[in-house]
Amino acid sequence: MNAKPAGNRKATKALDSSSNKGMLYTVLALVAVAVVVLGGVIWFNRDGGQATPVTFGETSDANIELTDTGVIAVGDPSAPTVQIWEDFMCPACAQFEGQFGEQIASAVQEGEVRTEFHILNFQNRASGSGEYSTRAIAAMQCVAAGESVETFFSVKNSYFAQQPTGGGDLSPDELADSAEAAGASEDTAACVREVENGDAMDKAEDTAKNAQRTAQDVIGRVSTPSVAHDGTEVDWNNPTWLDEIISAA
Repeated sequence: MNAKPAGNRKATKALDSSSNKGMLYTVLALVAVAVVVLGGVIWFNRDGGQATPVTFGETSDANIELTDTGVIAVGDPSAPTVQIWEDFMCPACAQFEGQFGEQIASAVQEGEVRTEFHILNFQNRASGSGEYSTRAIAAMQCVAAGESVETFFSVKNSYFAQQPTGGGDLSPDELADSAEAAGASEDTAACVREVENGDAMDKAEDTAKNAQRTAQDVIGRVSTPSVAHDGTEVDWNNPTWLDEIISAA
């Protein structure tokens, strides 16, 4: 089954550019608007309601959990929990990964913190296929299900390092090759190659919708990258934010 493109794609009728009133109606007709702010992306969307259940099997590593809302939770459940909202097509998220990815991975593997990754897909439109963000979610869920914590972080880092730009894209085969190069098994790579068959993309889409809801609930808006701890947004522009969370535990 080929996945359907994700996100709201309502067409807006073109109005006379000479009419300020027409321009106002055009803006008001948009259901969702994304704007770049403070080096990240904030998304306004009217989607609400309850979380959509997402069902997965057991993971290979006891320190990785795929929750019933699609969150990838990594680390010791007794450690302080950090929530991170990101999109694999978001440039600021790639910068965040480059700045803090290794530190987060190390803290998780040392048992100092547990990290919940809430992955969104509103940057789908920036990719050539219009669904790369969703495809990357599905690929990472394959990795989370079949790999160790160490390999999970290795693949996650590689996906951000190879983030498509300028309307680019990565196919399931390319994502699978990247995962293997980062240490994933042949079985995991096979899972990634097949994400556009079966229900993997539908689960990824539901995961993204759930991530949007939790971001709105926890930090009051949907933006990437965002970080929270104990229900409070964390200023990740502070380079010591993670150290402060660990030291306060």
